[in-house]
Amino acid sequence: MARAQRLGTLLATIGGIWLLGLIGMLPLPETVQTHIWPVLPLLFVVSLGSYAFINIGYNLVAFRECPEAYHELMQEIQEAKDDLRAKNVDIS
Repeated sequence: MARAQRLGTLLATIGGIWLLGLIGMLPLPETVQTHIWPVLPLLFVVSLGSYAFINIGYNLVAFRECPEAYHELMQEIQEAKDDLRAKNVDIS
């Protein structure tokens, strides 16, 4: 629960600061306040999505570099195929 509480506090703080900047309570240059500040949450979401996409892609590419996990997965696939064949399920 402490971790969720810390995350909630952090998000509330960041959201509060963003909201203060959005309504003009923070001393920001006019260009930043009108053009950049309103799209910061969108930039954050896009950055997070890009990070997740790159991280998943890298881990998929690097999967063969873990020979133990690769062989274990191949063994589990073979066991599943054998089990399905024993139950007369056609797998092509």
